[in-house]
Amino acid sequence: MGHGGKSRRRQTGKQGKLVAVEEILQVLMTQLDMPEDTQAKVKVFEVWEEVAGNAAAHSNAFRFRGSTLVVEVDSPVWLNELSMRKTEILNRLERVTGEKVVEDIRFEMKKKRRE
Repeated sequence: MGHGGKSRRRQTGKQGKLVAVEEILQVLMTQLDMPEDTQAKVKVFEVWEEVAGNAAAHSNAFRFRGSTLVVEVDSPVWLNELSMRKTEILNRLERVTGEKVVEDIRFEMKKKRRE
């Protein structure tokens, strides 16, 4: 036991039924007052490789700034290629995620990080 005497085995609902992770996350997001589009934005990161295709090896969905997805790219060639494919990628993201959570994409050269 831990956490104020409550068992850590609390994986079932009130009637002893299993509860879907999505339901648990929805409750947590509500309690933490997270924006409604958080789950949809998380899905964008999960599907990036599928959506970006062969460019996925050279790019990384990095973060959101509002409804703009910031994508880091490893070379100027891929930055140019992805910029030309922006509309196609936006459409694929909407189709794969089932909603228009990304209004725009900003491609940036990947910054070298000190280790």
